[in-house]
Amino acid sequence: RHEAPQPATSAMHLLPSCSTRVPLLFALSVARRRVGSPYATQAGSTHAGSSLRLDKAEDDFLVRNNGNDVQLLQCPSMAVLRQGLMETSGLPHICVAGESNTGKSSMINHLLKKNLAKASSVAGKTRSVDMMLVNNKLVMTDLPGLPSRDHQVEKIWASTWEPLVTAYVRECQPLRAMLYAHDIRWKVSPQVRSFLGTVQEAGLPVVLVLTKDDKLALEENDSVPEHERRRRLTTTIRKSLDFGGLHLHYSCESSLASSRRARRSLLRLIEDLVAEEGGREACMQMLNQRAAKKQMGDLDRAG
Repeated sequence: RHEAPQPATSAMHLLPSCSTRVPLLFALSVARRRVGSPYATQAGSTHAGSSLRLDKAEDDFLVRNNGNDVQLLQCPSMAVLRQGLMETSGLPHICVAGESNTGKSSMINHLLKKNLAKASSVAGKTRSVDMMLVNNKLVMTDLPGLPSRDHQVEKIWASTWEPLVTAYVRECQPLRAMLYAHDIRWKVSPQVRSFLGTVQEAGLPVVLVLTKDDKLALEENDSVPEHERRRRLTTTIRKSLDFGGLHLHYSCESSLASSRRARRSLLRLIEDLVAEEGGREACMQMLNQRAAKKQMGDLDRAG
């Protein structure tokens, strides 16, 4: 007598029972790393058995000051991307975009205090949509870099990366906002203008993050003070992008007090974006209000 076949057990059900369950693809990527698979992704998680101790106040934040548990899922194809989106649909997303070599991956590493995003002087180090599950509370996504002035990655951007980025922006329902990183010293290219126009047409709020702000102090220009160069460059970039939203200055040089303040400000903004209950529309309204308040403050200081 043949026994009736038992129903197949879902791989998701094989995961350890816990209050916040790790999505399947992230769990599988960790398993691959443990067995030395050639398909391993790079990550820097803090293990449960770590001696690091966090007080409750620190653990309440989406991103901790130290000891963040981060798991990385690289999505090089549309199939993996959509599976990742399905499994993280219950968590808020924040994505980071920018031209190659603009400092976006360094900014992510600085925010998380991890060496996860592939920061390099070589264009195109981020070659997939990289979702980072942070403390089982937030997905921070590093998007492939737009082609920069050297035109090194134009073909692969057009054929592979741009469709992935477009699909992520349009299909990720819990995506709250995009942090767009732009080197404050660079002019705005037509491709950047077109890309941000497409993103905003999709209804996604954008925060303009002007990176490498500390580099201005290294440029020799005795005739124009540093703060005035910063103001002029910021005004030029905003006008070139026809951008009326919120912008922030950022530096990854942790020895500088301004860099540490920038990190705290950006993390507070991410907390506020995630706390908005009305989705993208509420996030857009909040950012517009803050941008208007910032502009009024700038006018008052200039006057």
